[in-house]
Amino acid sequence: MTASAQTDPNPPLEIKGARLRLVAITAELARLQVEDRPGFFKALGAERESAWPPVTDDEPKLAEKLEILNRAPEEAGWRGWVFLMGWTPDGLDRAVGVGGFHGPPDEEGVVEIGYAMQPSFREQGLATEAVEGLVGWALSHERVRKVCARTLPHLTASIRVLEKTGFSFVAENEDENGERVRLYERNRD
Repeated sequence: MTASAQTDPNPPLEIKGARLRLVAITAELARLQVEDRPGFFKALGAERESAWPPVTDDEPKLAEKLEILNRAPEEAGWRGWVFLMGWTPDGLDRAVGVGGFHGPPDEEGVVEIGYAMQPSFREQGLATEAVEGLVGWALSHERVRKVCARTLPHLTASIRVLEKTGFSFVAENEDENGERVRLYERNRD
């Protein structure tokens, strides 16, 4: 995957892969996603999805992302990405998933990645392509030393994505809600 920017005064960060185009959520895209869903899809050049957002990005999380990006627009890329796939004959993409990081790198250079695919686009290798693109983007920043991920033990598809993209299992423990989670990491080579 390759990262690119366009000549727009506030260009979206974009990662292009074999089948996917990943677009970073900017403050403006976050605003549109919360306040004007048709405008959000239009800005992305995508067909409107009736079942949007994916389950991991509920309304409170979208509002929180908007607040953070309004305060710190330079964190675009560290707060969320939309996964788009060319699909329709009229040239509009389909929004097939979301992902990104829980914020910029911490003092030790660690970021945590997360991702979710729309149900009808799972089990097609798209999450693997998206995670590869996001990890490559993160590791292109000198400050990033390690990318971490957490998943539930029964989410075998998520575990397969992490393994296929070079993550190693670290431990299984309880999260802040008392749920068992598996921890993975990928270090800078």
